[in-house]
Order: sequence, then structure tokens, then C-alpha cells
Amino acid sequence: MTDIYKDQPQSTSAAWNRIEYRPLEGFTYAVSPFNFTSIAGNLPACMALMGNVVVWKPSDSQVYSAKVIMDIFEEAGVPPGVINVVFGDPIMITDTILASPDFSGLHFTGSTHIFKDLWKQIGNNIHNYKTYPRIVGETGGKDFIVAHPSANAKQVATAMLRGAFEFQGQKCSAASRAYIPQSLWPEIKAFMIAK
Repeated sequence: MTDIYKDQPQSTSAAWNRIEYRPLEGFTYAVSPFNFTSIAGNLPACMALMGNVVVWKPSDSQVYSAKVIMDIFEEAGVPPGVINVVFGDPIMITDTILASPDFSGLHFTGSTHIFKDLWKQIGNNIHNYKTYPRIVGETGGKDFIVAHPSANAKQVATAMLRGAFEFQGQKCSAASRAYIPQSLWPEIKAFMIAK
């Protein structure tokens, strides 16, 4: 937010120019994944920092950490009603939120399939909304690992194994390719096969 506000048009002694940003008209919806706790705090917080009211639906397998994050928000001074966490059936919650004329934005991290379904549902409801909802989705990517010739081979191999196979590969940052110097490959390969 600070960087966004720093980027201002030029002013002169004859004219003062300033861009101000206003929140979306309505409320936003944050949907966070089961496997990335820091993203769970980021999704609702970044929308709130820009002045939006947020309804946050964490993954049902992340209820405890979501409660801890809400406690931290409260202790940090986030006013009540700015970030509103809801627990329950994800389909019922999403259907209720996306049916509201006051829905104004989605910030989602999760599967590509679910994001496409949400986008379609928002499109089907477009005539019900007071404004055009803003949609942000981070889904499965094709991440890669690049190793420098000076890298520690054991650390690179560990990063490759964890990057590709943690959560059975069910994460948006799952590594799917690697660029390894020939000089390091034999040692990295042997360590990976052993693990």
C-alpha cells in the first residue's frame, strides 16, 4: 500500500497533483488455501489495507490458524467488522456471498478448477452486482528452481524434493522443473535418489 501511494504524478509550483485510491463499493471475499498459512493472513489483510471490508473464508482444515490470525489482527488494532472470518460449508458460504449485490471483489488462492468455477459463478451473477467485481486468483503454477554453480548440492536437492512433493504436490508453488549446473548434477542426483 505504501508503494502504491508513493507512485504519484508530478507536481509543479503551479499545480499539485495527487492520486487517491478509494476502496471498492461493497465488500470483498477472501478465500485462502489449506496449505499456506502466511497467504491466509495476506489475502484478507491486503484488501483491508486498501480500505475494503472483507469476508474471509479460510480452508476448513485451517480453522485453528485462521483463529490465531484473527486474534493477531485484533491485537494489532484492526477494527471489528473490517475482516470477518466465516467458518462452515464452503459452497453455502460462497453461494451466499456471490449472490449479494454488494459483492465487489474476490481474492483467491487455491485450485485452478475451483477458481474457474468461481469466475463462472461471478459472471453468471454479473447483472445482480452494483459494480463490476474485481477478481484476483492465484492457482497452480509451473514453478522452477535455478541453482547457481556455487550452491550447496545437498540444500538444492532438499529444496527440489520439498518443492515438488510437499503436500503431495498440492500447492501453488510446486516446483515442476529445475535448471541445474552440470558440475552439481551428479551429487544432487545421488542425494535425491537416496532420499
